[in-house]
Amino acid sequence: MAKMLHSTPQLTQAAWAGDFLDRHSLIPGGARVDPSEFLYQDGVKVTVGANAAQNATSITVAALSGAIPSGTVLYFGTAKFALLTAAAAAGATSLTVQALPTAIVSGNTATYAGSTGRKPIKAGTLLGRTYAQRDAGTGFGLADVAGDDEIYLLAFDVTDALFEADCELYRHNSIVKENLLPGWSTYDSTAKAKLRELYQCVAGLA
Repeated sequence: MAKMLHSTPQLTQAAWAGDFLDRHSLIPGGARVDPSEFLYQDGVKVTVGANAAQNATSITVAALSGAIPSGTVLYFGTAKFALLTAAAAAGATSLTVQALPTAIVSGNTATYAGSTGRKPIKAGTLLGRTYAQRDAGTGFGLADVAGDDEIYLLAFDVTDALFEADCELYRHNSIVKENLLPGWSTYDSTAKAKLRELYQCVAGLA
């Protein structure tokens, strides 16, 4: 018999879910995530705040959510990377780097995957994979709304994808209070459009 798996304890309240999280709004049988697609607990997303020219030795960034060690290489896209020559503390708004081989522009992003602790995934995270990945038995990663064939919201927290990769998916056409989703403010117009195509989206009260 197909089963539904509940990951506990919850890291976040599922205030974004407009339907009861029961068999009517969950995909039967559950699913799995691909741990390699997610950050460690000390992982940090880096967003460039101002253009940095070729040969610049510092990069202005949005306040960091965590520390990044010296020696880390951050990749901002094809042929765009930066090597940190000094550690960056949580909350820092600039990075000290080796002279940039290529200019980096405002809005570019990179990820420091981290190295220690758990790999938690919050309920309400948008997950995705291609049909080829599905057929190969690959788990879900963070959704690529332009390229993935299967895209769902994560119904319950995964407290550590390294230890337990099972997850449950929120059924399409269920009600979503979109503005209460984790990271909603970072969704671009394409991601918002895809979410609204798949779910019945409304505005929720915080």
